[in-house]
Amino acid sequence: MSHRIIPTLPRIKATVGHIPQRLKIPNVPTQRARLEVLRQIATRLVREERCELKFNRAEEARPYVERLIQLAVFRGKDDAYAMEMMNWWLLEKDLITKMFQLLVPRFEKMPHDEPYTSIYRLPNMRLPSLSLNGSKKYKQYEIAVLELKGNPFPSIQPLEEERLAQLKKMSLEFVGANDLKNKKIEQIPRKNKVSKEK
Repeated sequence: MSHRIIPTLPRIKATVGHIPQRLKIPNVPTQRARLEVLRQIATRLVREERCELKFNRAEEARPYVERLIQLAVFRGKDDAYAMEMMNWWLLEKDLITKMFQLLVPRFEKMPHDEPYTSIYRLPNMRLPSLSLNGSKKYKQYEIAVLELKGNPFPSIQPLEEERLAQLKKMSLEFVGANDLKNKKIEQIPRKNKVSKEK
Protein backbone atom coordinates (compact mmCIF):
# COMPACT_ATOMS: atom_id res chain seq x y z
CA MET A 1 0.00 0.00 0.00
CA SER A 2 1.46 3.34 -1.02
CA HIS A 3 0.64 6.82 0.09
CA ARG A 4 1.64 10.27 -1.00
CA ILE A 5 4.20 12.00 1.20
CA ILE A 6 3.32 15.63 1.78
CA PRO A 7 5.81 17.93 3.48
CA THR A 8 4.31 19.53 6.54
CA LEU A 9 3.22 23.15 6.70
CA PRO A 10 3.82 25.43 9.67
CA ARG A 11 1.03 25.69 12.22
CA ILE A 12 -1.64 28.19 11.32
CA LYS A 13 -1.71 31.19 13.61
CA ALA A 14 -5.50 31.45 13.93
CA THR A 15 -7.08 29.75 16.92
CA VAL A 16 -8.88 26.53 16.15
CA GLY A 17 -11.95 25.75 18.22
CA HIS A 18 -12.01 22.28 19.73
CA ILE A 19 -15.79 21.79 19.33
CA PRO A 20 -17.11 21.73 15.74
CA GLN A 21 -20.01 24.15 15.28
CA ARG A 22 -23.41 22.88 14.19
CA LEU A 23 -23.73 24.45 10.75
CA LYS A 24 -26.93 23.42 8.96
CA ILE A 25 -28.46 23.54 5.50
CA PRO A 26 -32.04 22.25 5.13
CA ASN A 27 -32.40 18.77 3.53
CA VAL A 28 -28.66 18.04 3.62
CA PRO A 29 -27.07 15.52 6.04
CA THR A 30 -25.32 17.27 8.93
CA GLN A 31 -21.64 16.56 8.15
CA ARG A 32 -22.00 17.31 4.45
CA ALA A 33 -24.00 20.47 5.24
CA ARG A 34 -21.23 21.66 7.54
CA LEU A 35 -18.64 21.28 4.78
CA GLU A 36 -20.89 22.99 2.23
CA VAL A 37 -21.38 25.98 4.54
CA LEU A 38 -17.60 26.21 5.08
CA ARG A 39 -16.96 26.02 1.32
CA GLN A 40 -19.48 28.81 0.68
CA ILE A 41 -17.86 31.00 3.34
CA ALA A 42 -14.35 30.34 1.98
CA THR A 43 -15.51 31.20 -1.55
CA ARG A 44 -17.27 34.35 -0.38
CA LEU A 45 -14.26 35.50 1.66
CA VAL A 46 -11.81 35.04 -1.22
CA ARG A 47 -14.19 36.86 -3.57
CA GLU A 48 -15.16 39.78 -1.30
CA GLU A 49 -12.14 39.79 1.11
CA ARG A 50 -14.46 40.89 3.95
CA CYS A 51 -17.76 39.38 4.97
CA GLU A 52 -20.24 39.71 7.80
CA LEU A 53 -21.42 36.40 9.27
CA LYS A 54 -22.85 34.82 12.36
CA PHE A 55 -19.99 34.60 14.84
CA ASN A 56 -19.97 30.80 15.11
CA ARG A 57 -19.70 30.43 11.32
CA ALA A 58 -16.90 32.98 11.07
CA GLU A 59 -15.00 31.35 13.91
CA GLU A 60 -15.39 27.88 12.36
CA ALA A 61 -14.44 28.95 8.81
CA ARG A 62 -11.37 30.96 9.76
CA PRO A 63 -8.90 28.05 10.22
CA TYR A 64 -9.97 26.48 6.91
CA VAL A 65 -9.38 29.73 5.02
CA GLU A 66 -6.06 30.17 6.82
CA ARG A 67 -4.91 26.70 5.75
CA LEU A 68 -6.11 27.26 2.18
CA ILE A 69 -4.11 30.49 1.90
CA GLN A 70 -1.13 28.83 3.56
CA LEU A 71 -1.21 26.02 0.98
CA ALA A 72 -1.24 28.58 -1.82
CA VAL A 73 1.63 30.61 -0.32
CA PHE A 74 3.93 27.73 0.63
CA ARG A 75 3.21 25.28 -2.21
CA GLY A 76 2.26 27.49 -5.17
CA LYS A 77 0.07 26.73 -8.15
CA ASP A 78 2.43 24.06 -9.53
CA ASP A 79 1.70 21.71 -6.62
CA ALA A 80 -0.97 19.11 -7.41
CA TYR A 81 -2.25 18.86 -3.83
CA ALA A 82 -2.61 22.64 -3.49
CA MET A 83 -4.52 22.82 -6.76
CA GLU A 84 -6.76 19.94 -5.69
CA MET A 85 -7.61 21.78 -2.48
CA MET A 86 -8.26 25.05 -4.35
CA ASN A 87 -10.57 23.26 -6.78
CA TRP A 88 -12.54 21.68 -3.95
CA TRP A 89 -12.78 24.61 -1.53
CA LEU A 90 -13.36 27.46 -4.01
CA LEU A 91 -16.73 26.98 -5.69
CA GLU A 92 -16.07 29.68 -8.30
CA LYS A 93 -13.07 28.60 -10.36
CA ASP A 94 -12.04 32.13 -11.39
CA LEU A 95 -11.13 32.68 -7.74
CA ILE A 96 -8.23 30.23 -8.09
CA THR A 97 -6.63 32.74 -10.46
CA LYS A 98 -7.32 35.54 -7.97
CA MET A 99 -5.80 33.47 -5.17
CA PHE A 100 -2.49 32.91 -6.99
CA GLN A 101 -2.16 36.22 -8.85
CA LEU A 102 -3.47 38.68 -6.23
CA LEU A 103 -3.61 37.15 -2.76
CA VAL A 104 -0.47 35.00 -2.74
CA PRO A 105 1.86 37.92 -3.66
CA ARG A 106 0.21 40.00 -0.92
CA PHE A 107 0.63 37.31 1.75
CA GLU A 108 4.17 36.34 0.71
CA LYS A 109 5.29 39.78 1.90
CA MET A 110 3.64 39.31 5.31
CA PRO A 111 5.50 37.80 8.26
CA HIS A 112 4.75 34.06 8.51
CA ASP A 113 4.08 34.23 12.24
CA GLU A 114 0.89 36.33 11.74
CA PRO A 115 -2.52 35.04 10.65
CA TYR A 116 -3.77 35.93 7.18
CA THR A 117 -7.27 36.76 8.44
CA SER A 118 -8.80 38.94 11.13
CA ILE A 119 -12.06 38.44 12.98
CA TYR A 120 -14.01 41.17 14.77
CA ARG A 121 -17.10 40.79 16.91
CA LEU A 122 -19.95 43.19 16.14
CA PRO A 123 -22.93 44.02 18.34
CA ASN A 124 -25.64 41.37 18.48
CA MET A 125 -28.32 41.55 15.83
CA ARG A 126 -32.00 40.74 16.27
CA LEU A 127 -33.23 38.80 13.23
CA PRO A 128 -36.50 37.03 12.45
CA SER A 129 -36.30 33.27 12.76
CA LEU A 130 -38.43 30.56 11.19
CA SER A 131 -41.60 29.61 13.01
CA LEU A 132 -43.79 26.60 12.34
CA ASN A 133 -47.14 28.23 13.07
CA GLY A 134 -46.55 31.37 11.01
CA SER A 135 -45.99 33.75 13.92
CA LYS A 136 -43.00 36.08 13.87
CA LYS A 137 -40.27 35.21 16.31
CA TYR A 138 -36.99 37.00 16.70
CA LYS A 139 -33.66 35.65 17.80
CA GLN A 140 -30.44 37.36 18.91
CA TYR A 141 -27.39 36.45 16.83
CA GLU A 142 -23.76 37.20 17.54
CA ILE A 143 -22.33 38.81 14.41
CA ALA A 144 -18.70 38.92 13.30
CA VAL A 145 -16.67 40.34 10.45
CA LEU A 146 -14.16 37.95 8.91
CA GLU A 147 -11.65 39.61 6.60
CA LEU A 148 -8.43 38.96 4.74
CA LYS A 149 -5.59 41.21 5.84
CA GLY A 150 -4.56 43.89 3.36
CA ASN A 151 -8.03 44.15 1.79
CA PRO A 152 -8.97 47.41 0.02
CA PHE A 153 -11.67 48.36 2.55
CA PRO A 154 -11.24 50.83 5.44
CA SER A 155 -9.84 49.21 8.55
CA ILE A 156 -12.22 48.03 11.26
CA GLN A 157 -9.53 48.37 13.95
CA PRO A 158 -9.95 52.15 14.43
CA LEU A 159 -13.71 51.60 14.74
CA GLU A 160 -13.10 48.99 17.42
CA GLU A 161 -10.73 51.31 19.29
CA GLU A 162 -13.23 54.17 18.97
CA ARG A 163 -16.03 51.96 20.30
CA LEU A 164 -13.92 50.91 23.30
CA ALA A 165 -13.00 54.55 23.98
CA GLN A 166 -16.67 55.55 23.86
CA LEU A 167 -17.60 52.74 26.25
CA LYS A 168 -14.86 53.84 28.64
CA LYS A 169 -15.99 57.48 28.42
CA MET A 170 -19.63 56.54 29.02
CA SER A 171 -18.77 54.36 31.99
CA LEU A 172 -16.59 57.12 33.49
CA GLU A 173 -19.41 59.62 32.98
CA PHE A 174 -21.84 57.21 34.62
CA VAL A 175 -19.52 56.61 37.56
CA GLY A 176 -18.83 60.34 37.81
CA ALA A 177 -22.55 61.18 37.77
CA ASN A 178 -23.20 58.59 40.48
CA ASP A 179 -20.31 59.93 42.60
CA LEU A 180 -21.63 63.48 42.22
CA LYS A 181 -25.12 62.33 43.14
CA ASN A 182 -23.77 60.53 46.22
CA LYS A 183 -21.79 63.64 47.26
CA LYS A 184 -24.89 65.82 46.93
CA ILE A 185 -26.83 63.41 49.10
CA GLU A 186 -24.07 63.53 51.72
CA GLN A 187 -23.91 67.35 51.60
CA ILE A 188 -27.61 67.90 52.24
CA PRO A 189 -27.86 69.01 55.83
CA ARG A 190 -30.09 66.87 57.89
CA LYS A 191 -32.74 68.67 59.84
CA ASN A 192 -32.56 67.99 63.52
CA LYS A 193 -35.84 67.29 65.11
CA VAL A 194 -36.35 69.71 67.94
CA SER A 195 -38.48 68.31 70.65
CA LYS A 196 -40.86 70.75 72.17
CA GLU A 197 -40.62 70.69 75.87
CA LYS A 198 -43.01 72.48 78.09
